[in-house]
Amino acid sequence: MKLAPLLDPLLGFLLRRRSRRRRAEGVLLVSSRGPAEMVFLSAVLARFMRLGRLEESVTLLCRPDAAGMAFLFPRLLKLRRIEFERLDEIEYRWKTFADLHAQHYRLIVSLDYIRVHDRDEALIVAADPAETAGMMPPQLKRNFEQRRDDSEKVFDILFESGPVRQDKIVRWSKFADAILDDRQPPELALLPDGQLPPPERMTDTIVFFPFSGVRQRMLTAESWRRMAEAVPSHWRIVVAGHRSDFDRHPAIMGLLARPNVAIETGGFDRLASVLMGAQLAIGVDTAGLHLAVLLGTPALCLASAAFVGAGVPYDERVAPDNVRFIHVPMACQGCLGRCKFPLIDGMYPCVADLDLEPVIATIGDTVTRGAI
Repeated sequence: MKLAPLLDPLLGFLLRRRSRRRRAEGVLLVSSRGPAEMVFLSAVLARFMRLGRLEESVTLLCRPDAAGMAFLFPRLLKLRRIEFERLDEIEYRWKTFADLHAQHYRLIVSLDYIRVHDRDEALIVAADPAETAGMMPPQLKRNFEQRRDDSEKVFDILFESGPVRQDKIVRWSKFADAILDDRQPPELALLPDGQLPPPERMTDTIVFFPFSGVRQRMLTAESWRRMAEAVPSHWRIVVAGHRSDFDRHPAIMGLLARPNVAIETGGFDRLASVLMGAQLAIGVDTAGLHLAVLLGTPALCLASAAFVGAGVPYDERVAPDNVRFIHVPMACQGCLGRCKFPLIDGMYPCVADLDLEPVIATIGDTVTRGAI
C-alpha cells in the first residue's frame, strides 16, 4: 500500500483543528473520469445543478484533461481541477485535501460508479461536508463486500443504481431521480444552438478518429487506408487525435500520407468547430467521436462488443438519430474489456472481425449527397 493514504488519519486530525467557514455552503460534484465520460455527463449535469439552493454555487471537481469539455457544460457550473493520480504524492494530497476541507461544502456528490477508495473517496472524507451522496459500487465477485463497506463509511446516501451493464446516461438519470426526488426520462440531447461553437469554414470534409487509449480497440492502419481510398481526392480528410497518438502510432499516418489528409491536434473546443463544419465523422469508441454525436454531426462508431448493454452502442432511449454503431454481435459481448480470447493483430477478436463495407458505403453516400 502507498504511504500517502496511511497518513490520512494524521491529516484528518490536523484538519479538524483548523478553522474554516462556519456555515456549510455549496455543492461539489466529483468525477475522476476522462474526456469521453464528460461528453455523456454533460447530458445530465443540468439536473445535478438543481441540487444547489438559491444563490448557492455548484462546482464540478474533475481532471484537467476532462475540463477540456467544459464548453459542453451549463454556463453557471464552476470547475475545479485536480490530478487524481497525484493524490499518491504526500505534499499534493495534503494541499488538495486541505483546500477542499476549507471550503466546507454543504453537499458532495460522487458521480463515479467505480471509485478508488484511497483517492476520490478519501478526498470526500477529508473535505468533511455536511452531507454526501454516491452510488453503490458494482457488484463484481471480487471484494464487493469490502468496497460496499468502504462506501457506506463515506456516503450518507448510497444509491443502488442497478446492474453493472447499463448505459451511463441511464444510470446517472436514475441517480438524479433518487436524490432530487424528481423523475425524468434519460436523454442525450444535442446541444442547443446558443451553446454550439462556431463551425470551421470548410466544405466536403470527413473526420477520422483512429486512436483509442485502449490499443485493442483500434483498427489496423490498413483499415484506415481502405476508408481513406473511398474518399475522393477533392474531399478533405481530417485525422484527429492528441499529439502523442500520432507519435505512438506512426503506421496510421504513414498509410494516410496523401495530399487531401490533414491532422488536428487542438483542444476539444477547436475540434468541436471542425466537427461542426464536417459532413461525417468516423471513429472508434473515443471522446472525439462521442463529441461529434453530441454536436449533431453524422457519425459512425466502429465499436468493440465489450460494452454492448453498457453504453456503446447507446441505449435506445438516449441514442440520437445522427449516430450509427457498427459492431460484431458475439456470445461474449458486454465483457467490459475483460476479453478472454487471444488478440488478433493486436485487436480484440470483435474488433478484428468488423466489416468495413458498411463504412465505405456510407462514405460513398455522403460524397454523393455532397455533390448534389
